[in-house]
Amino acid sequence: MKQKLRKCGQNVVIYPYAKIVKPEVIEIGHHTRIDDFAFIYGGKGIKLGRYNHVASFTSIIGGGTLITGDYVGLACGSRIVTGTDHYEGGKRICPFVPEEHRNLKLGTVILEKDVFIGTNAVVHPDVRIGEGAIVGSCSLVLKDIEPWTINVGIPCKPIGKRPKVTVPDV
Repeated sequence: MKQKLRKCGQNVVIYPYAKIVKPEVIEIGHHTRIDDFAFIYGGKGIKLGRYNHVASFTSIIGGGTLITGDYVGLACGSRIVTGTDHYEGGKRICPFVPEEHRNLKLGTVILEKDVFIGTNAVVHPDVRIGEGAIVGSCSLVLKDIEPWTINVGIPCKPIGKRPKVTVPDV
């Protein structure tokens, strides 16, 4: 699989049961790991930073764009949704009908450096999660999140501050 990627850093581990669709639009930074049973659809493009972890049963879907900084963690079952059908204009919500019958909204999700997305959290398109922010388990992210905050709930709201990372980058 690594040889099919647009770019693949050193010491990248992609476990054999990870499913990657459209690898030719995906870039993966050094020391990143993608666990078995993760599902990644490249869409318009994905760029994972260094020291990222994509845990089992995580999905990156929707057909848009994902960009992550370094040291980003996606916990088990998290969902990064980069695009979705929308009901506006009386369009159908079905991937199997012609595109002119759909109102497909492709977006970009940006996860800045040191972001952590908790187990079973869902991040919707056109969201930026600021540096060092934490999204708690089972949260629903519909709008941008401020740096160095702890966020939980449906919809996701800040509940506290996280201390800034003090160790040097590797």
